[in-house]
Amino acid sequence: MPSLIKLRLITIKISAITIFMGAVYLSLFYILLHAWFLHKHKTMKMRTLGVNLSKVVVHIDLKGSPPKLAYLESVLPLFKDLGVNALLMEYEDMFPYKGNIASLSSNICYKEHELRQFITAAGRAGFEIIPLIQTFGHLEHALKLSEFNHLREVLLYPDSICPSKIESMTLIKDMLKQIVLFHNSIYPLKHLHIGFDEVFHMNKCAQCRLRNETDLDIYFNHLQKVKYIVKLWSPNTTVLIWDDMLRGIKLNDFEHRDLTNTEPVYWDYAPFLRVSHNNLYKYHKNFENIWIASAFKGAEGRTATLPSLRNRFINHVEWLKFIFHYKFGGENKIYNFKGIILTGWSRYSHMDPLCEILPVSIPSLVLNLLLIKFFQEGQIENAYLLESSEIFNRFLKNNVNKHLQCEDDISLENFETSSCTFNGHQIYSILEQYIFQNDEILDKFNDVKEGLFSLEYYYKLNHLNMNTILPAIKWCNESLLDLIATENKIFNLMLQYYDVLVVQEYVNYKFYDGKKKLIGLLKLLKHYYINHTWYRNPPHRYKFHSG
Repeated sequence: MPSLIKLRLITIKISAITIFMGAVYLSLFYILLHAWFLHKHKTMKMRTLGVNLSKVVVHIDLKGSPPKLAYLESVLPLFKDLGVNALLMEYEDMFPYKGNIASLSSNICYKEHELRQFITAAGRAGFEIIPLIQTFGHLEHALKLSEFNHLREVLLYPDSICPSKIESMTLIKDMLKQIVLFHNSIYPLKHLHIGFDEVFHMNKCAQCRLRNETDLDIYFNHLQKVKYIVKLWSPNTTVLIWDDMLRGIKLNDFEHRDLTNTEPVYWDYAPFLRVSHNNLYKYHKNFENIWIASAFKGAEGRTATLPSLRNRFINHVEWLKFIFHYKFGGENKIYNFKGIILTGWSRYSHMDPLCEILPVSIPSLVLNLLLIKFFQEGQIENAYLLESSEIFNRFLKNNVNKHLQCEDDISLENFETSSCTFNGHQIYSILEQYIFQNDEILDKFNDVKEGLFSLEYYYKLNHLNMNTILPAIKWCNESLLDLIATENKIFNLMLQYYDVLVVQEYVNYKFYDGKKKLIGLLKLLKHYYINHTWYRNPPHRYKFHSG
């Protein structure tokens, strides 16, 4: 009996231990399950708080000023780290066209093998390449040429092509065929941008007017023809267009238009947006997807030297606030814009001067890509309520410093590069020096105390104060030497990034006006600084000095 009782006690103890261990395991399982649920819920909440942009695209504007491909390839890791997954390559005259359209290519266009090598490297790094080929407006690089000038809509203006001429469609077909086949031979072409913006001259030529169609009909008919050409060579490619020519069109004007495989890109580069909800609604009802476009450079003016960090940042903040949890009227579902294109214009058109170059625009690009990541991650619920300065100071400044390799904190108002070592900091710094020198020269010429602007006129009247001439000569000499020294520094630094012909154009036009003013004034002052006799007053009887 005692052994039986002992056995039962052992059995009871084992059962108790088993029950206890089971309870412990169940408790641990519950704790882990609860933790997993909380993590998943938090992750889902963060996702719902963030902006959903499947495509973050950097625009590389190549027209007339292609950066060296080695430099472009060197910045790909930075782009990748900042969330970029596509490049919009605006070739214009930098694509190596062949055959009967070889004259479209610049003498400094990319070589086919080096372009293929770059696109291959970009694809391996995870970047989609989206070519941008203008096919309606902004065709100056083609229509300026004598062999294509008869295709202009208005003979005086080489920007807009006549869509009614058979030869126009032949030219567009040849361009698109070479671009599409080249890209598809490397990676499948998912998207192709065909421009269609700023068609300043439409339905003006006799051949177009004979069609007896509205501007809108001509626009959409040309769009259909271009899309057909793309589909012919690349049936799975989606066509992108800039949206500005569609703004103001009535909703019913979209009816019976074939807009399949077409997606508009709504662009606005101003610090404070002027985006129309009405236009967006019309696009939403007629297109499968909508893209947006901001600007990280090329929006401060035709001859701007450096992008305004403040203006470019506010432009992106306003866009991201605008699309944050965007809903169309009558819909409960949040609308997800397909992507954002950060445009970086090099020229306002083929015929315009160079504006901000890419290496000095990297700070703006880094700043705004970090901003996009911040909105995508949805780290705080009320990001769209914050002021731009608070977003920068609280959430971005440290990361921007890190990516630009700056020891001192940067400022949106006054970006100081002396403590930064990003690729391009040297040329950024020397261009700041150029701006200071150039402004100082212009200010000196226009200063009413100095009166330099009056010297040329009074030189012609042979009526100058000899006591002011020697100091003016001294200032002109010193300013000219300083300007030439800065010019040489910029020239040598730019050669790291651009072909010598691009560098020559940029440097010559930047320094042309300042040097001309100084050299001209110096010449006449030196000529005047000799022994003189003067005429009697009054001034209205003076004869112009013939020297």
